[in-house]
Amino acid sequence: MRKKMNTMIAIAMSFILAAGLTGCGKTDQAAQTVPGETTVSEEQGTKGQELSTVKILGSNYTFTGANGRTVTLKDWSTKGKSRRWKKLTDDLAAKGVKLELDLIEPDQYETTCQTMAASGQFAKYDMLNITPLDDKTKINLVKQGQIQPISDIWEQYSEGPAKEFFSTEAGKYFFNHMKLEDEKCYWLSDFGTSNYQKEKETNSILGFQLRQDWLDIIGKEIPTTLDEFFNVLKEFQDKDVNQSGTADEFISLDLGSFSTDIAQWFGLGIGLTFINSQEGNKVTSPWYQEHVKDYITYMQKLYAAGLLKMRDNQFNTYMANNQIAGISDWGTEMWLEPSITVPESAAYPWYVPFRIQAVEGQVPLFRGQNKYNSSSRAYAVSSNSDKQAAIAKILDYLVSEESIELTEYGIEGVSYKMVDGNISNIIDGSLENTDAVGMALWTNNSIFPRFELNKDISGEMKNTIQFAKDNGVKNNAEGKYDFTLEGINDPDHRLFHDETAYAVPTLDEISRTNEISNDLATYASELLTKLIMGEKSLDDWDSYLQDLKELGLDDLIEINQARYDRAMK
Repeated sequence: MRKKMNTMIAIAMSFILAAGLTGCGKTDQAAQTVPGETTVSEEQGTKGQELSTVKILGSNYTFTGANGRTVTLKDWSTKGKSRRWKKLTDDLAAKGVKLELDLIEPDQYETTCQTMAASGQFAKYDMLNITPLDDKTKINLVKQGQIQPISDIWEQYSEGPAKEFFSTEAGKYFFNHMKLEDEKCYWLSDFGTSNYQKEKETNSILGFQLRQDWLDIIGKEIPTTLDEFFNVLKEFQDKDVNQSGTADEFISLDLGSFSTDIAQWFGLGIGLTFINSQEGNKVTSPWYQEHVKDYITYMQKLYAAGLLKMRDNQFNTYMANNQIAGISDWGTEMWLEPSITVPESAAYPWYVPFRIQAVEGQVPLFRGQNKYNSSSRAYAVSSNSDKQAAIAKILDYLVSEESIELTEYGIEGVSYKMVDGNISNIIDGSLENTDAVGMALWTNNSIFPRFELNKDISGEMKNTIQFAKDNGVKNNAEGKYDFTLEGINDPDHRLFHDETAYAVPTLDEISRTNEISNDLATYASELLTKLIMGEKSLDDWDSYLQDLKELGLDDLIEINQARYDRAMK
């Protein structure tokens, strides 16, 4: 049984995809021996039963350390240097299952997956990572008979855990969002459920964040009004808080999107359409909301003053050069601060999230994950596979507490340690300890869906405070924790941060959406960007709305409302 303890996640490091070989990689035999340790036979499980081999097509997940060195899933599964991989394969072998991996380099995976789907080569495998394929292609794979219902597998072959999970409230929610018109599920995504101190169902929260160390330099507190926010950004430049000698301190956001967290201060939704939790979960668009012009006007003011830049491919450079005053990100993020180079003797860079009431009578909203949170990744079973019983055992294992702990944290003393009764991930930037990479390399768009169930995020929240103290943050070390807790205690003003609350679209919905979405999305993004940059005038507002309607905005709202209603019935 998994220990009942809060989780504390240490420094989250940047993950990048490494360039690799073209085409299919060499097949990896996945039951490997770690030097100095025993392992089960590749052909027999611990009870002496013959192992059933499940062949998997997936992406060779790559973790990059602080020094540029990398470790991949292939390294784990073929070089015998991972105790986490050994435990995974031993656990599955005890169930009578052996894995055989065909891992494609990440930069080649989309092309390879598309080619295999078109040529019928999926028949060579049992389990498939089909994430690169769009919904239309995935549904056509079903109609062509290339993938089989994975829901039939857990219903007919599960020995308990998977079938029991899908009978829970969370499991039913997951199923309803993944099923097709025939009431069967043909692929699984990642799925997570979270809570705060085992008492409140919740999940991760996003917010706009400001440099607390720069506020300390100018002697100001976190702003509470729009005017105060503008003034502190201006004072950052006037007082040259980054010591660059030029006025180059600014916030960086995607100007063509409403997903900025500042837009939510004005009560606006996200995306081109969104589920409005403030009005009975009706789908609408930020373009139709009351305070959209107020938001654009304020952003125009920031941009004209040189305090706001578009978030583009220069963002990482701006960040490293100590220029970014404010960001939109997860409330407990700690991966950006370590990438910043500050002057010698300067305080540690520290981003603190906050909300401002931008308009009278409107409580500022915030973005966050649903308490039941799926992803856009997809893992399926080939119709040619006759390994249903073995695959069901894998599903049973993936939803188990033992598997979740191994996936998220690993092995005590190897990839995590206990600090005051909490788990603290061990991260080894040198990668001498290849297991010390945080989350396991077999998930996150690799070979298995990630089931992160019943996660207590309070440990992660607490760790932000310890992280700040360990790095010498002198003021507001509790800022990330306090903001996240504020959001947890204010669920009525949360907006879904993405579109995973919708059901899988039908082919008709896909066709209708494709007819309108590209031109509509391009027009809306360019319009919002040009309005903020002052290249278009708000005086022509009515004509802009008419253009959006003619391009199909109302049709897209209708389609997405139907998808949401279908998922939630």
